[in-house]
Amino acid sequence: MKKLALPLLVLLLLSQTTSCVPEGCSKDASGNLVCEDDSSGQAGETDDSDSETDDDSQSNGDDPVTGDDGLDGEDDVVVTPTPTPPSTDLSVWQEVADDVADSVDSIFNNDELSIRRSPASSSKGDTCHDELQGNTRFADAIGFFVEELSKKQKVQVQGIAPYYNMSSNPNSYEEVSLVSHNLCSVTSSSLSQTIKKVPGSTTIALANRFANDHNRYRELYLNGDQEALVDLKKHWGKFFGCLSYSESLSTADTSSSYSVARKYGPSGYSKPSGVKFYEDPYQDAASKLNIGMFQFTPRYSGNINPCIKQWNRDYPRCSSSSNSQSELIPLVGSSLQHFNAYCGVHKLLQTFAVQVNSSSSRNTHPSNKQGSSLKNSAQRCVTPHFYAGWAYNHFGPLQNSTGSNMYKLMSCVYSD
Repeated sequence: MKKLALPLLVLLLLSQTTSCVPEGCSKDASGNLVCEDDSSGQAGETDDSDSETDDDSQSNGDDPVTGDDGLDGEDDVVVTPTPTPPSTDLSVWQEVADDVADSVDSIFNNDELSIRRSPASSSKGDTCHDELQGNTRFADAIGFFVEELSKKQKVQVQGIAPYYNMSSNPNSYEEVSLVSHNLCSVTSSSLSQTIKKVPGSTTIALANRFANDHNRYRELYLNGDQEALVDLKKHWGKFFGCLSYSESLSTADTSSSYSVARKYGPSGYSKPSGVKFYEDPYQDAASKLNIGMFQFTPRYSGNINPCIKQWNRDYPRCSSSSNSQSELIPLVGSSLQHFNAYCGVHKLLQTFAVQVNSSSSRNTHPSNKQGSSLKNSAQRCVTPHFYAGWAYNHFGPLQNSTGSNMYKLMSCVYSD
């Protein structure tokens, strides 16, 4: 029995170490973190391809933002949910929500963000916030959590901190929010150090326009202009509205989505309208199933783990102890998508937290270098455009994973 003690200890330590590798990532022979690109835009999902493309010219007949080829898909399923009356008191988050619904749905000639949803398949996450009761649009969820996550917080990513050269003590982290730091300007040169597929000049100009607008609103707000803060939140609201279409809303109710939901859904669960189920052929079994507005895997040790930890800390009365797939599917695949929207917005805070708290230049924007060291965390800028293995970025369009999806996202943000 004594001969087994050391091997068992080694196996235990190895299992604890590998469980901290970010979802969709692995370590190569040199110990570097390698992550799969987001599969949005793979065959059967959109008109994107994996090949590097010049986004400055669109050669096919599809709309560059919506990807619509003008043909009606024969597998589309039309579902009319039961409307729920909204509440009447307008707050900032509702202004953001209304702006998201009005500005983004019209771009796609659709109503996925503005339609009022039935709470028939709601989860505990959908009943957590009194402010959202009766406000059942997906745009309401986005607007509310843009407002919530514009407040600074210490982001809990300590489980993966070693891979991004961060302290394992979350109490030492610089607080972040959607508005806590300036956004970094990007160039072809800087992007070559933060993502693997550098886009063309048109996309870079759009990314810089977004960063410049963020910084302008933020400066006005810091100088006392409260209306600028509202504009800043609307700025991010439209960003996440466009991202929700890029991730799922354009193909949420196809026959394939319903089929995958039937395959994986637990007993008694029925896929709600607007909630996409996607089985990714390019991922392993642990990461294959993706659900909801921002496409999360219902696996406790996967890409929703930091979100669950933060959700439980932020909203203890609605905390989730779910750790099995059958328990997590109703949470990420709920009718009103509250937890999914929270996690989608929070993913930006997670990559920002890495960028301002890492001790390595590999995990932050080149602008944050100061001689042979890095700027103080509070003085750093952040960028949405980072490769997953370098700054824990969840979303493919932010990494230009297909060679053209970053252009589609950013051009949506600036479509009138």
